Amino acid sequence: MRYKLTGIIIMIILMFIAACSSQEGSANYESSGDKAQNVDQEAGTTAEQSSSAADDAANEESETATDGANEPSSERMVIYTGRLAIHVPDYDEAQNQITDKIENTGGYIVESTTREIEDNRRSGHISARIPQAEFTNFMNHLDSKNVKIVEKSTQGEDVTEEYVDLESRLTSKEAVEERLLTFLDEAEDTEAALQVSNDLAQVQEEIEQIKGRMQYLENHSAYATVTVNIEERRINIPDIENEESLNTIERTQQLFMNTINALMQFGSYLVVFVAGMSPISIPLLIIGVIIWLRQRKKKQSSES
Repeated sequence: MRYKLTGIIIMIILMFIAACSSQEGSANYESSGDKAQNVDQEAGTTAEQSSSAADDAANEESETATDGANEPSSERMVIYTGRLAIHVPDYDEAQNQITDKIENTGGYIVESTTREIEDNRRSGHISARIPQAEFTNFMNHLDSKNVKIVEKSTQGEDVTEEYVDLESRLTSKEAVEERLLTFLDEAEDTEAALQVSNDLAQVQEEIEQIKGRMQYLENHSAYATVTVNIEERRINIPDIENEESLNTIERTQQLFMNTINALMQFGSYLVVFVAGMSPISIPLLIIGVIIWLRQRKKKQSSES
């Protein structure tokens, strides 16, 4: 009986050990499967990150541009343009005064033209860039006793939003440029490097265009453009000679010369008239002579 009880206890112990070993193997198997699954997921994630790098760059550019556009600007950028039309008695004097005033404000002349008009008068225009701080003063204090302003206009264009948008685009494009440079260094074959180089060249070209537009806005908002049209308006007063101060000989000579000039002018008009009417007057004269000769011949025949 004792041996049977001992055998039963040993069998129960062996069965318990076998059950524990089975559970441990199952647990180890499940742990190994989980590890493999995690490795596969990590590999898939890495591949997805590598394939979507360009998309991330584009999204980053879009988000940066949107955030930059929503940021308020503390200083407004305005491009001012002014136009003046003036009448002056002396063109050279007015041109020199305007040139000196432009230089005193710290501006510079872009274009200057002069042309002759009727009565030996001149007109022209001066196109200049004036610092924005001096623009209003220049437009309001050009009038003087020798300068008459006949037209004045001022125009302003607010380019603040455009400049802020350009700043945001520049930041995002530079971020894309840095990422493409990284991709170019990590390219494993020639085809991939060529593709990245083409994308990089396009991005760099866009960066240069954005910088050029920003420089244009900065310059034109810092310096206003002013165009001054100048027209000379002189009043010619003829010299009035005092005839009482002339002696008899001078008055006689003056009358003689006036008479000669009048006769010469009349003779010139007469020659022009005769020469101009010759296609008609000469045939009429010939016909008249023929008729007169026939009438005279008839008269002589009747008298004889």
